[in-house]
Amino acid sequence: MKETQQVIKVNDSYLSVYEYTGKPSGYNNVGKEVNEAAQKANIKVVWRDLPEDMQRENYKRIATYPTSFLDKHFGNNNIVVDNNFLLLLHEKLIALENKFDQLLKKLDNNITDNKEEDDELPF
Repeated sequence: MKETQQVIKVNDSYLSVYEYTGKPSGYNNVGKEVNEAAQKANIKVVWRDLPEDMQRENYKRIATYPTSFLDKHFGNNNIVVDNNFLLLLHEKLIALENKFDQLLKKLDNNITDNKEEDDELPF
């Protein structure tokens, strides 16, 4: 039986299972399952050194996989958002809040207090 190799995109980014799912993968063996599936599918695993402050004696590197493989493995249920996109979104939200605050100040300045004038309402 001939094994088929999954096609990986040329510019595919590599993520760890934690980065992809947002959940630790060691406690429930998800990381091991993903690694075994990658080996069966002939997927190139790229190992990345962890920052020194995150390293432990037996845990200095982390396996990363192409996002297209992780999408297929997890059934496209996870959405990966680029940090640069989140920063841009945050900046736009702050700008929108500032504009809203400016609008509220302008509205406050346009409201006049007519306590001296009686209105014509009976109550």
